[in-house]
Amino acid sequence: MQLNIEISDKTPAWVAADALRAWLHRVRFAHWAHFLALPLASVDLHNRGSADVLAAARGVAIAFVVLAFGYLLNSVSDRRMDLDVRKNPFIVPGAGEHRYSLATLFAIGVLLALLSPWPAQLAALSSLAFGSMYSMGPRIKSIGFLGTAANVGNFAPLLFVGMSTPSLPPHFASLSLAFASLLLQNQLIHEASDAAEDRGGGVQTTWLTLGRRRSAALAALLGGCAAVAATWVGPPMHSVAMLVGGGCAFGGLFPLLLARRGGETHQAGRLRIAHRWCALLFGAALYTASRWPI
Repeated sequence: MQLNIEISDKTPAWVAADALRAWLHRVRFAHWAHFLALPLASVDLHNRGSADVLAAARGVAIAFVVLAFGYLLNSVSDRRMDLDVRKNPFIVPGAGEHRYSLATLFAIGVLLALLSPWPAQLAALSSLAFGSMYSMGPRIKSIGFLGTAANVGNFAPLLFVGMSTPSLPPHFASLSLAFASLLLQNQLIHEASDAAEDRGGGVQTTWLTLGRRRSAALAALLGGCAAVAATWVGPPMHSVAMLVGGGCAFGGLFPLLLARRGGETHQAGRLRIAHRWCALLFGAALYTASRWPI
């Protein structure tokens, strides 16, 4: 009798790295990695003491835990309505529900929040609460306009979690308004790309409620709000450039493309990715101007 024994040559470090990559895939890390920069909005870069550095690191850690919790919960909750396994690995039978991961992430998020100043505590806890209500119960995402607006509650509180004191740095309100406007605009594009799945799963999104043209008009209004908010940061020349650039891109181009291509799932998905990167660059320029005005 011949015995075939397969011996793995992977080291423990390699096995651990594989497990980490698999876990990051399950929580869809690639979909939200860019949001880890949000806590920097409440970090005062003129203060460089150890407490401020610690607060910034804690803020990023809170954002990581909150986002991992929210996206994992959303994947588990949507596993019966999503159609693409690349988007949701929990579609595969036997993938499990990862209750322990969810409970652990939630507990770590609460613990880190309790170590923060009170505004950051409220922000982290509200983000965890919105993430739970959005995907699980009362499943806000299935309620038309409320589901779209709830994304502000999911993500905008992460702007606060890098605070080292109860006070906020200059121009924080403008950054927050610009972020919320572009976030909602991206969500409309997201809803367009997921329209077939949402319709099949009984989720009545804003896109499905308003239709293509009125959703594009709402997207244009949101893009205009982001461009106007950008004018409140930095010197006059910078304000004009941000108004013109932001207005043309987010108040004009993206809504126009949404009106034309929003009905095509693949095209809407590509548009969402393009919008994400353009919004990221716009936000980086706005943040730079708020911290280092020329």
